[in-house]
Amino acid sequence: MSDRINNIKTYEGGKSFIPGKKNIIKLSSNESPFGPSKKVLNAIDQASKKTNRYPTADCLELKKNLGKKFRLPIKNIFCGNGSDEILGLLCQLFLSKNDEVIIPKHSFLMYEIYASINNAKIKYADVDDYSFKVDDIIKKITKKTKIIFIAQPNNPTGMYLDKKSLNRLIKGVPKRIMIVIDAAYSEFINNADYTDGLNLIRKNNNVIVTHTFSKIYGLASLRLGWCAASSRIIALLDKIRGPFNVNQIAQIAGSIALKDTNYEKKVIKHNKIWLKKFKLELAKLPIKVYDSQANFVFVKVLDVNKLNKYLLSNGVIVRTLENYDIYDCMRISIGTESENKKFLKLIKNYF
Repeated sequence: MSDRINNIKTYEGGKSFIPGKKNIIKLSSNESPFGPSKKVLNAIDQASKKTNRYPTADCLELKKNLGKKFRLPIKNIFCGNGSDEILGLLCQLFLSKNDEVIIPKHSFLMYEIYASINNAKIKYADVDDYSFKVDDIIKKITKKTKIIFIAQPNNPTGMYLDKKSLNRLIKGVPKRIMIVIDAAYSEFINNADYTDGLNLIRKNNNVIVTHTFSKIYGLASLRLGWCAASSRIIALLDKIRGPFNVNQIAQIAGSIALKDTNYEKKVIKHNKIWLKKFKLELAKLPIKVYDSQANFVFVKVLDVNKLNKYLLSNGVIVRTLENYDIYDCMRISIGTESENKKFLKLIKNYF
């Protein structure tokens, strides 16, 4: 076993249980508090009766539905076993030993992990109070740079590059370098200055945008994601993926979820209401509340460990961020109405 593999950090997701506690409120993994819609659950039930058959290898029906919803040609869409698989495949496709990858500090941990697996060197771009700095990203570019990862918005901070800044980044990056825009939480944002980058693909063959069904559609355990890119990149991804990389239940559930717009609107409305309420209520406490734009809030507190122990003792799990080299902040997912109310009551009592 090489030292390179031994030195890779193991990804650790949000905690799911507390020893000795029942009726836990899990606000640690940015999951949908509702799960899939009834239409999707019915489709899953029907599809589960045919698990003896291999899935459709090309995900054609799912691609058709994605193309219709996002106004994309099928040739520009690739489906994967979660957007995680796609991130890994992109690193496998474009990275060789001693190539360089640029990642803004405190970004989603899997960028670093996949790049390291593929022998690349990581260069971290500076941030300004957790906001990405376009100039520093561009400054970090060398002849060895092959990929730049941009979480749009970022996990765990909820920050994003506005349209002007993202366009400036793309214009400032040589076309030989791939810009991977991870838009896992984009459906929760309708700000006028935001873009997930899909509108930039047509004119920029080096831009790749990834999406997931884990968040807005509540299909995290089915592992379903997709990306949009030039037809050349999509063809290359098809060459290196596994033969049946997306299971049939996920494909069918994804197609139904895309069509269930009423349910999607319900989830977005709930998130918008509670994201605003979380920010307003937490701002009344001795906490710094960042302007997170996703399905979670990102806050700075005086003693993270003390507050976390208090919440755990009361059956609430949030995400501490030491794995992201952030030691004075935590991330709290938006839950159901009752979960949110209990969390707010607890944290107010704490202070």
